[in-house]
Amino acid sequence: RSISNLLHSLLLLRGKDNLIFCIADIIMARTLTFATARGLARSRFNCVCSLTHSRSLTSTKNNINQHYDVIIAGGGAVGSVLARLLLNDNDSSTLSHRRRPLKVALLEQRSSPPSLDNIVNNNSQTPNARAYALSPTSLSYLGPSVLQRLNQTNRLGIYDSMQIWEHDGPAQLHFTGEDLNEAVKSGRLVDLHELIETNNGQHQQQSSRKPWLGSVVEDRPLVSAVWDELRSDERIDLLDNIQITSISAPSQNTLGNVEPPPPVVMSCKRSTISEGGSKEDEECTLSADLLVAADGANSFVRRALGSFPMITHSYDRKAVTCTVELDVRKGDMAKTAFQRFLPYGPIALLPVWNSLNNADEDAPKYANVVWSTTPSEANHLLSLSGAEFITTLNHHLCQGPNVNPPLLNNNNQGMPHIPIIGTIAKEMDSLLRTANTALTMGTWTESPSRNYFRMPPASAKVVGPIMGFDLKLSHVQQGYTAPRVALVGDAAHTVHPMAGQGLNLGMGDVYSLSVLIKEAIDSGMDVGGTGLFLDRYNQERMVKGLGTVGGVHGLHELFRCSGSKSSPSINVTALNSGENVNTIESIVGLGRSLGMNVVNGLGPLRRAFAEAAAGAAFSR
Repeated sequence: RSISNLLHSLLLLRGKDNLIFCIADIIMARTLTFATARGLARSRFNCVCSLTHSRSLTSTKNNINQHYDVIIAGGGAVGSVLARLLLNDNDSSTLSHRRRPLKVALLEQRSSPPSLDNIVNNNSQTPNARAYALSPTSLSYLGPSVLQRLNQTNRLGIYDSMQIWEHDGPAQLHFTGEDLNEAVKSGRLVDLHELIETNNGQHQQQSSRKPWLGSVVEDRPLVSAVWDELRSDERIDLLDNIQITSISAPSQNTLGNVEPPPPVVMSCKRSTISEGGSKEDEECTLSADLLVAADGANSFVRRALGSFPMITHSYDRKAVTCTVELDVRKGDMAKTAFQRFLPYGPIALLPVWNSLNNADEDAPKYANVVWSTTPSEANHLLSLSGAEFITTLNHHLCQGPNVNPPLLNNNNQGMPHIPIIGTIAKEMDSLLRTANTALTMGTWTESPSRNYFRMPPASAKVVGPIMGFDLKLSHVQQGYTAPRVALVGDAAHTVHPMAGQGLNLGMGDVYSLSVLIKEAIDSGMDVGGTGLFLDRYNQERMVKGLGTVGGVHGLHELFRCSGSKSSPSINVTALNSGENVNTIESIVGLGRSLGMNVVNGLGPLRRAFAEAAAGAAFSR
């Protein structure tokens, strides 16, 4: 028993000779038949042999054409970054130099993306509205070479300042890169300047650096840059124009068996071009020790398996997004992300194409617009001409803070008919609103470069299409994993875009999963055949996912409470006049406004929010 306990503890150690696992399995299986234990030991011995002999990738049994350690379904931003992280051996593990090479397949239903150079040289010279706001931590997962290429091709929209304000109150939130200085210096947050400059052979004085709060990156350049890096790695098969037609995965009860569960087997159809130029469909069967679903919110893998029930909630909101050219005569973005909260949702103006090496002052300046509102207002915006849309946008965005609407209407409706009570209530109402305005002005003295209100630049014209999409919340109900299957990104969760956490949450998924897969390989264990590592992934991401989705949903509900509502026709005068005051919503709105001022005025609290949004590790 003592020897068994000792060997059990050795099982939990990483990096020991895999022969230990063979002996440990035999002794710990004392309640099993000798034949079963011998078979288990043989499987461990085969694992040891696989370190020195390449695995056969072709088999006629069950018509399996290829077998992989990991198959990633979905070659978009989330799936491609996961593949890059799995193939990156420059991690902190002391065993990375001894790690068995992983064999990975990345499946993409569409054609493979063009190279980044092709996009830059042949594409239209205006940004695309389909873009993501990535945190510094998420940007670091792209790796130095990808980040440097995006920077050199001017495909980053860097922002080191963020301004948030409300339409029905004076409160403002101002975050700057200075809020992240402590996290960068302590090593809890990556220094993106150093990451880029080290790869580029350049160095800048650290005192002159201002940490990024994040960067806006278009979808196509991001995916293309990562695929360019993957194309040069022989350990991965990039399979485009491929469609999964059926999936056979082990059932949940197989995890309790002594033998590991069988691999996931998928039937696929791949479109190829013959020598004669005709299109042909090729049937193939793929198997994997682990299948990762990175195929988006309507994930085929998740739906085909049927073992991932979802929690869904419609916001009854629609987002309108487009790219605009700025009127440089009326100011520029100055690497600032602007967001103004309107009654039915926020409107954001985000910088694009302003990389560190962009010194052409005469070049047009662009920004991305993301406007969340009701479906009726969104459809109205989508029906406008470009000029009409710009006029409406500038009217709603280019306005400063307001005063809180009164908590009581002029006739004291809802108050007891006692004069003294009505007088006291009115005086308290006035006092609270005045105190909130004074609190806003009081924060201006901390740092003028931080807290003064900066009017966002006016937009001159729309470039490209104006698009709309419905907004909803979704999250897996029971977990991110099943035997030999894991969900990442939108396949597991979707959130409201108001906090820019959608892709950042997915990036956290792929980083966590890649670390645990490497731990399994370093320990000589099956990538997806044991619940140990997948359970850890599930626990980590369920906590993070539910926390983020719940937090963003709470912010949405908080900011939708307003003492004044705009009319369905988006009447600017009605929006700012304080008409149609609702007492309860005014009280909630005033409390929200006070809370924003408290966060903005308390440095440690504001820095904690900034670090959390940037993905900094918690200090211990």
